[in-house]
Amino acid sequence: MTAPDVVVIGAGSAGCLVAAHLAHDRTRRVLLLERGALTAADRPTTALTTLPIHPGAGRVLRHPESRGRDVVRGSGIGGSSVVNGGYFLRGHRDDYAPWPWRLGEISAAFDRLEPRMRATPFADDELGETATAFEAYWGARLPRSPIGGAGAEPEAGSWPMVGLNRVRSNRADGHRWTAADAFLGSPTRRPRLERGVARALTATAGRVTGVLTDGGRIDCGEVILAAGTLGSGALLAPLLGPLVTQEHPELLVRFSPSVPLRRSPLLQTVLHTVEGLEIRCYSDDFANYIEGLPAGGVAIGIADMTRPTTGAIRPLGAGAGVELDLGDPDGTSRARMADGAAQVVEMLESAEFAHLVRPGTVTVDAVPGMSSHAWGTVPLGSRTAADGSVHGIAGLRVVDGSVLPGPLRSGPHASVLMTAGLIAERLSS
Repeated sequence: MTAPDVVVIGAGSAGCLVAAHLAHDRTRRVLLLERGALTAADRPTTALTTLPIHPGAGRVLRHPESRGRDVVRGSGIGGSSVVNGGYFLRGHRDDYAPWPWRLGEISAAFDRLEPRMRATPFADDELGETATAFEAYWGARLPRSPIGGAGAEPEAGSWPMVGLNRVRSNRADGHRWTAADAFLGSPTRRPRLERGVARALTATAGRVTGVLTDGGRIDCGEVILAAGTLGSGALLAPLLGPLVTQEHPELLVRFSPSVPLRRSPLLQTVLHTVEGLEIRCYSDDFANYIEGLPAGGVAIGIADMTRPTTGAIRPLGAGAGVELDLGDPDGTSRARMADGAAQVVEMLESAEFAHLVRPGTVTVDAVPGMSSHAWGTVPLGSRTAADGSVHGIAGLRVVDGSVLPGPLRSGPHASVLMTAGLIAERLSS
């Protein structure tokens, strides 16, 4: 078989978009290499009222972490867009100052992307009981406003602001609309799909020449990494050395409901504070979404979006893989989240929640968790160019969350796809 011009490693969100975009050029031989299933996920898996990430789930890969906080990411075509909560918010407009493109170009890329991903906000009549009470409480106390105060440029409705933000979700008929649905649907304009586990990149004289897989060596003109920050990091670290990665820590406040809660998507509304916290109103106990998880109470999350943890992906040497450490929030971040938790406890004791919260059941977790948002190992500008090429290594590009150059006040999924789309346009121009 003729060697491909381009091998895209990872058929998650960024990989589906970039490989499909490149495959529009019929003269370019594009191979999309994916370690997981090459078939679309079934309907029960994509239902928004479940998170199919339990041990043994068929569409996930678990990344061991040195502090025991293993990270679950999607596996198979569509990647994490098959199994995540369906959250598809942009960042705030000023979050994109470190990106190598003008805001108008970024905004236009989102405008093209969101219909393709069928991203729409949850309607009032779709909200669960917890989300309805959450919006009633905060809507009366924290008006929406753009970062920068009254004199700042007004933001369009599609951009988040300080205050309540109704979650936009990539969905169709109550199911996740995945990146594979959006970008691999055309049988005549799709890349060649092949199942295989990328073990290492092959390189000579400062140029990547191919990839070693569990099925052998694939030589090619160029490799594009799209295996997610952790998957791509495992392939980059042996070439570049230890990589710095960042994460959004999250502290959970929990309560027991005094009434039955209807089945709703996990996250329908969030509050963004001027300090840079995202307060996440989860609809119910995670145990009602993840098979086999012990009950812990309905959760409200306080995530520190602007003071992330700093961790590392370190090569172990001699082909032994990598060690992942997500880091821990520092004292300032812990204090910020504790302050947010105190505000949430006050909310749960308010009149708006009196009919939902069983008295005496509100608790705050002792230890923060993580958001599964790892990003920034090879940021645009400092380690990668605007076309995804890695400084100092020819024949290699990166297009996933690894290249995000700064923290976002919203979760990164939509921004990863926007970034991948703008890189893909440069590769085909």
